[in-house]
Amino acid sequence: MNRRRALAWIAACSALSGVRARAQQQSAPRRIGYFSAASAAANAPRLAAFRQGMSELGWVDGKDYMVDARYGDARGGNISQLAADVVASRPDVILTPSDEGMRAFGKATKTIPIVFATGDDPVGLGVVKSMQRPGGNMTGLVTLRNELGAKRFQLLKESFPRILHVAVLFASGDAASVPQVEVIEVAAARLNVRVSPIEIKQPGDIEAAVKRGVALGCDAYVVADGFLLNTERRKVAEAVMASKRPAIFGRPEHVEAGGLMSYGAPPLENFRRSAAYVDKILKGANPGELPIEQPRKFELTINLKTAKAIGIDVPTSVLVRADKVIQ
Repeated sequence: MNRRRALAWIAACSALSGVRARAQQQSAPRRIGYFSAASAAANAPRLAAFRQGMSELGWVDGKDYMVDARYGDARGGNISQLAADVVASRPDVILTPSDEGMRAFGKATKTIPIVFATGDDPVGLGVVKSMQRPGGNMTGLVTLRNELGAKRFQLLKESFPRILHVAVLFASGDAASVPQVEVIEVAAARLNVRVSPIEIKQPGDIEAAVKRGVALGCDAYVVADGFLLNTERRKVAEAVMASKRPAIFGRPEHVEAGGLMSYGAPPLENFRRSAAYVDKILKGANPGELPIEQPRKFELTINLKTAKAIGIDVPTSVLVRADKVIQ
């Protein structure tokens, strides 16, 4: 009898230990690996927007999940190694902003779920099969920044009808930047406007590139949206402002840095919405079966301080359509 009781007691303790172990396992925060080729400072607003989205879905940062972030600090050479480090840390899911991360993780893992927040062309990159059924381990949101190049050009021409010659500043080594030039050239041809593409290879080229536009006789600038020119947005805005010519950009951050106007999908909104993908994946969804989403809204931002500084007037018809006006 004593032996039976002892065995029963051992079995009960073992079962209790198993329950406790499972409870501890379930209560452990889920791990989200994060990687961006940009700096920690540049990514702070993005992660704040993502955390806001997670909070809206009932997740508590530090309790229900934790973010393990790594940054490239705008140095292209260490992207592959950093991506490998993220994969080696064995997170439950990986969040990455754009194409640089998508390419790196596409080579580093085929099993860990990956969510991209501001992709350009995941199908063209070969990391997903289609927008509706991505297949594999990646899904997320795209920005449509290439397609929006034509709309930006149209807005610039509408705002300043006398424009006959536009310089397009683009980063020649940026796979996301180059296609925008082609889209803008098509739009310009329809409006009978001459276009001069001017390439920028490194930050030190920015001032000279803007001055080249002046030397070519351009009336305005379109700045292609892309990693290099976004990272150096203050330098770009200052150089263009010194030229005393209007310019349109792809992101409101450029306008906040002194650019005249921008039009595009608000990138922080994509980061907030990316939380919905992470939420579904952490609850068991297959990323390959989650359709890739496009932006739901677009914003026009105008800086009237810059307009005054360069001596131009933005038409009222354009101002009333702006989502944000910097006075």
